[in-house]
Parts: sequence; structure tokens; C-alpha cells
Amino acid sequence: MGTLNLQTLVSGTAQALMEASASDHYQRVFKTLSRQLLIYADIHEADGFSMDFGLQFLEDHYHMSEKVAVKKWPVIYSRCVNFISDYQRTGHIVLCFGVTKKVYTIPEGFQESTGEYLDYRKKIGISDKTNQLSLLYLERFFDFLAGEEIHSPGSITIQHVHRFLKYIGTMEKSSICANMRAVRYYLKYCYENSHMEDELFSKIPNVHYNRQSRLPSSYTSDEVNTLLKSVDQGNPCGRRDYAIILLIARLGLRSSDVAGLRLSDIDWEKERLHIIQKKTGNPLELPLPEDVGEAIIRYLKTARPKTDSDHVFIRQKPPYTGFQPGCVGALVCRYLQISGIPTTGRKRGSHILRHSLASRLLEHEIPLPVISEILGHTSTQTTMTYLRINIMELKKCALEVTV
Repeated sequence: MGTLNLQTLVSGTAQALMEASASDHYQRVFKTLSRQLLIYADIHEADGFSMDFGLQFLEDHYHMSEKVAVKKWPVIYSRCVNFISDYQRTGHIVLCFGVTKKVYTIPEGFQESTGEYLDYRKKIGISDKTNQLSLLYLERFFDFLAGEEIHSPGSITIQHVHRFLKYIGTMEKSSICANMRAVRYYLKYCYENSHMEDELFSKIPNVHYNRQSRLPSSYTSDEVNTLLKSVDQGNPCGRRDYAIILLIARLGLRSSDVAGLRLSDIDWEKERLHIIQKKTGNPLELPLPEDVGEAIIRYLKTARPKTDSDHVFIRQKPPYTGFQPGCVGALVCRYLQISGIPTTGRKRGSHILRHSLASRLLEHEIPLPVISEILGHTSTQTTMTYLRINIMELKKCALEVTV
């Protein structure tokens, strides 16, 4: 097909997958993976594609060899890279594996109630994306009910719900929770709007999934310093990347706020940062540490391309535009790998530096509300999740209780 840039290859491959009648699941996975591949290519300033580049991406971003070794590698990721290579060589894709994704639909007897329910959720402010997920869970439920010879809401009993819970019992607990929550609220709506006579909502098990049950990862001060030292500041990209990582490590900014940082957000005279957080929409004001300010100034004066963009951090190759949040996370992952810091069993993105900062602040006995304010949390409960990594402090608390 000649030489095509990566963006064109990805778009063409996505279209070829659709034309080859690939399952919705494969198309969704390819969309997600290809988006990450484009971000990875942007970080590495690569415009073309080769299998070597694709495999390196799988290794750097998804840690392929590590997961293959423990037999936890999702083969679909490798296939997605192969799809791009096949399309690059031949201009089309042949699906030679025998995987057929079950397509869920809304049975006729449930269409009216489901349509009304989704309209109601939209009116009360539930996003389209969340509604789409709820619909997926409900379609799975309806498919199960079809096997039970149930074809309308009015015929559903609590026994059917219990059997459905057993049916999905092999899923991840988070998926079970999401499925059951969708079913509970759908049946609640059906009862309140005369689609069924029996009230089942209060009788359905409320499956809880405590996201805080898994301790968040963290890196020590020495490891963060090692990470910073791994950045080669002898070139423009390195000076930019060093300033980005230092900004996150010292101030705990989210990747979206680093990517969205504008020149006008920095008050050099008062040495302060003023931003509107992308995640919460709330304003956040933070002091600008001297080393962070110096790193940003050095980048602005000696490495930042000339451009009309008012973003602080800019791509080093045309078009000279601002970063995407995903680029910031990929950048941190790249330098964690370069630094040689052990990452097995620990998260690797930019968000981990927020966790690490929170842990260090706690070690220095900074009060919880202050840490919460620095991180831009709307609730100290969120901050407490970050701080559960500090085993030393937990042990100290335990000793104080037992005395």
C-alpha cells in the first residue's frame, strides 16, 4: 500500500475491521489500544509503523513479556497490532480466528420499559456513556432471562435474579457489582412505573465492591529522585519531560492539569500556580517551588518550540500543539522503564506520583485536610485512599491503640 502514516493506518485498520465483520468487542479493544499506540508514538516522535515498533509498544505500555510469563497476557492485544501490520501490507484484514462475540439485543417484551428507563436516566443527568454501560448490563440480563423463558418485566421473580447472580458469579467482583446495580435500579424503575407488580429492589442482594480494598502503589523519595535523574536534559525533549515529571512529583498535579497548563496559569511574581482542575472544575492554587519554577523557565527559554499555543508544554515536532493527558502518563511510564526502578506489582503512570507525594507529606506529619487541599480533592475520604499505602503510619496507629 505504500508508506502511510500511523494515524492513517489506524483509521484504515479500524474501517477494515468493521468491513470484515469483527465483533463489537474486538472493535472496542482495537479503538482503545490504537488510541494508546498513537499517544505512545507521539511521545517517541514516531510517525510510521513497523511490527518491531508495535511489539515495543506492547512491551512498554502493557508489559507483554511479564504477563506472558505468568500466562496473563490478553492475546487480543497482539492481534490488534497484527491487524495494523496486515492492513499495512495488504490493505485488508482476514479474521482467521474462530471467535464469535455474542451480540446482545433488547427483546421485544423489554423494549418499552428499557427505553423509558434510559430516557428517565438521561433526564436526571446520567451521561450517555454511563447509560450505554447500563444498557450492556441489562442486555446481558435479558439474554439470561430468555433462557429462563421470561419475556417481560412482569414475569421476573426474585428467584430469577438470584439465578442471574449465580450465572455471572465467575466474573470479576467489580463486574458483578456493576451488573447487579444496573438490574436493581432497572427493576426499581419498572415497579414504580407499573411495568411489574412485585417490588424486588429491596430483596435483591446489594453486592458491594470496595475499590479501596486494594492498597495503592507508591514510590519512595529515593526512587522519585532516581526517576528524575534518568531524564536526559541535554536535549529539548528531555528538558520538557524533566519539567513535567518534577511538576507532578512536587505538586501532585493530575496529568490532565499538566497537559492543560497555560502560560497564564503561572504567576511568576508571586510564585504561584492558579488552575481550574479538569476533573472537578474547581479552582486550585499552589505555591511554585523554586526547583519546579527553574525547570519550567529553562524549558521555556531553551527548549520550547516557537508557537502561538498558550500551553506550557508543547509537542517537539509539528504541529506544535499541547499535550493530551495520556501523553503525560506514557511519558512517566517511559522514564520509569529507563530508570530501572522495580515496578513489578506497582502502577506505573503519572498518577502514581500523586500517591507518592501524599505518602511523603504524611510522613512529614502534614495534616490530612492540608494534603487533601494540595491534591485538589473535594473530600478527605479520597485522600485517605492514597494514604493507606503508608504502612509505617498504620503500624504506629496500631501501637498507640494497644498501649
